Amino acid sequence: MRQPTRLIRDSVDRLKLEVSLPGGRYQLSLDDRAIIVLTDGLGLTERDTVPEPFVPIFVAMGDAWFPNQRDVDAIIDDLSTDGTLNPNERSALISYVTDSNIAERNSERVQTAINRSPIGDEVSAEDLQIVDLPSLPDSLKADETGGKSDNSVEAKQESTAPEEPTRTESEIVSELERIPGIGPQRANQLAEGGVTSLESLADSRPGYLADIEGITEGVAAVAVEGAREIVGRTKPADERLHDQTGVSESVFDPALASLAASGVPASEAVPKLRLLYGPTVADIDAVTGQQAYFLYESGYQTPYDIIQASQEELTDVYQVGSTTAAEIRSAARSMLDTQ
Repeated sequence: MRQPTRLIRDSVDRLKLEVSLPGGRYQLSLDDRAIIVLTDGLGLTERDTVPEPFVPIFVAMGDAWFPNQRDVDAIIDDLSTDGTLNPNERSALISYVTDSNIAERNSERVQTAINRSPIGDEVSAEDLQIVDLPSLPDSLKADETGGKSDNSVEAKQESTAPEEPTRTESEIVSELERIPGIGPQRANQLAEGGVTSLESLADSRPGYLADIEGITEGVAAVAVEGAREIVGRTKPADERLHDQTGVSESVFDPALASLAASGVPASEAVPKLRLLYGPTVADIDAVTGQQAYFLYESGYQTPYDIIQASQEELTDVYQVGSTTAAEIRSAARSMLDTQ
């Protein structure tokens, strides 16, 4: 049974979308622009159901993505566009697509997604703001609140603090090479594209970084997530995996490093490594073999997936009643706490 799209929070407190695709449940990373639409525009909170027509448009706009870039058009085709929109949802979606700057490389994809949606008859190509994004990402010019960074001309003119010494490109490259999966070539490409420090990289958005020559969506996500770990914005992936599986961090380090070098960021690697190295739903004492099968088919593959789900969501799974759902959640939590 297809599960609705939900707004969830991952282990590092970032909001994501949990979506149904052929093969199971998957998590889409969200840019701040999409998060603002969902939380401020629609008033959604964690575990709320997200209107399906929003999702393919988020992906087409580049504001929702699988960190390890796949065929975006194929993903959009697999996403459900079922469901109607109430007046508030329709207004929020129309405002989102007409008020946002859309990268020229995404324009055709965005128009196609809009045409397939309930707002297709209200938004034309002339209503969209198509821009050819500069090589220097906008996210490196402004902080997350929209204010000017210290690198902007306006900020330098207004600031009374002494300017920091100009850093050489070799110093910037050396700093960026601290990120697992970012070697000399990628560090040079990022520096030439306008990245000036780990802090500025941690503030940036993968969708914009991918406009830098030689940087794919996957590598961009590797760079941003790695920078956020180094500067202390997020907990290191190996520590998160230890917390979720009980397996030593040293076991995960080589796998995480090699995957990063291949363009697979931690946000995608962690769920899969958690499944490969940790216990599955079949290891939970309260789960029968039959229940394990249907839980797995519904996207609940590990004890961590179970405790992330609500009791109501587990009750929707075939062969799992409300009493059993509560027992399974309790057993899954106890299992992880004692690892």
